[in-house]
Amino acid sequence: MTIRESANCAFGVARLAFDAGAALLSVAVAVPVAFAAGEARSMAHAARGDITPATGPSDSEHVHDLGTVVELI
Repeated sequence: MTIRESANCAFGVARLAFDAGAALLSVAVAVPVAFAAGEARSMAHAARGDITPATGPSDSEHVHDLGTVVELI
């Protein structure tokens, strides 16, 4: 293995490490930004009154998140 091949291999490894770091950084930034944007949109809808409470009793009050019926004794 010549010096040129060693240098090319080291450069390739450094490039892959840089790409992996950039990908992790973009995810670390994108997730909180998306969460903040969703919260802001939700708060804006609530402030405008777009979210109104349901009128009357609904059957979904006794349904679990997974769709199973929960009976209160």
